[in-house]
Amino acid sequence: MTTRTQSDPIISNCVSLIACVASALALLAAKPVQGAEWQIDPMIRAAANFDDNATLSFRTDNEEAISGYIVEGSARFAYASELTNFFVTPILRYRDYGDPRFDENEQFLRLQYDHDAQRNNFRIRANYDREGIRTAERSDADLDIEDPDDISDEDTGRVFVQGRRERIEVKPRWTYRLTDASSLRATLAYRVIQYDNRFDGLLDDYTNGRVNISYQRSWSPRYSVVVAGTYRQYEPETGEDKTGAGFKAGIDGELSENMRLRVLAGFEETRSETGGSVRKPVWEMSLVRQLQTIELLAQYRRSISGGGSGTVSSRDEINLYLTRELNERISAGLGVRDYATNALEGDAANFDERDYVQLRAQFVWNLTRKWFVDVNYRYTFLNRQLIGESANSNDVSIWLGYRPTGRSPRTARPETR
Repeated sequence: MTTRTQSDPIISNCVSLIACVASALALLAAKPVQGAEWQIDPMIRAAANFDDNATLSFRTDNEEAISGYIVEGSARFAYASELTNFFVTPILRYRDYGDPRFDENEQFLRLQYDHDAQRNNFRIRANYDREGIRTAERSDADLDIEDPDDISDEDTGRVFVQGRRERIEVKPRWTYRLTDASSLRATLAYRVIQYDNRFDGLLDDYTNGRVNISYQRSWSPRYSVVVAGTYRQYEPETGEDKTGAGFKAGIDGELSENMRLRVLAGFEETRSETGGSVRKPVWEMSLVRQLQTIELLAQYRRSISGGGSGTVSSRDEINLYLTRELNERISAGLGVRDYATNALEGDAANFDERDYVQLRAQFVWNLTRKWFVDVNYRYTFLNRQLIGESANSNDVSIWLGYRPTGRSPRTARPETR
């Protein structure tokens, strides 16, 4: 158990660290290189938003429908050269529903850095979120995700809690090519989450760290064998600290020039500070296809994860995201996120056990090079196993956006619910 106070400097220190890293990477990227290019892409957009059950209440007589507007401004600072790609995107978002329980001032920061040399590849993903719990703890079918490893698994579904959540995530990854046929990869994922103190007993501040070490060797021009080990440490503020270690093995290969398949399976053992332990099978099957006008990501996985509920659970999950450019001006997307969480064997049934489904449809129409309309619909279903009750909501957002430069890059901005 990790004890912290309201003046705990962890979040502010992490924000400072991300700012320092961003500055250092920007300076590194700014070294004169032939063919290098900096781009700045500002964007402003506004939306009308409606949700017929904003807090996912299980009681129909307690459902709260909200309607209002959202305003968002962002700027993407990007650099690209032959070996390096870097961008940082600060985002400001304001929600107004005419009700102080749902109105929010939200801030985000997205940072990505990739450097690929002859034998070494280094990348960093860093994110900062300061947003309302109602949206932060609701898992979203994010159509902008390209890497299955970037799909998060820490939400609790406790969107009935009012207030704000701060989240820091830093994910560096280093890959070293031992030979033309083999490589070694080390990945660290570190996450810090804090909630307003008024939510004692409902949401728990925590830190979660995971280290993965993997070895990959090609056994044909298209397919490779992968073996990986992992170590995890989860430290909630009031709950019981838990550590975990595991092993996975499988294949990673190219089914075609534009389609990649990964299949891994193994186990993960979780130990509590009181001495108890439990071992669970884990697996992952993912398929990624990228064409000129179509992008597809499909994933089925079981993972062991901890979140703001103060406990660790297993999660069986299906993710399916498909986007397609219908013509030069119009694109559409469909997303499905379906998961079930269960207490680890030996743990008592808890409120965190749930079934969750979100279906998402998106339609984007570029009116001109600079102006666009983005329509999003989300249907969300949540069932709490402990109380045997379920809730659902329908959320619609209609955005009007303006890009002064006329460019439409993938900005990795947080999805708006």
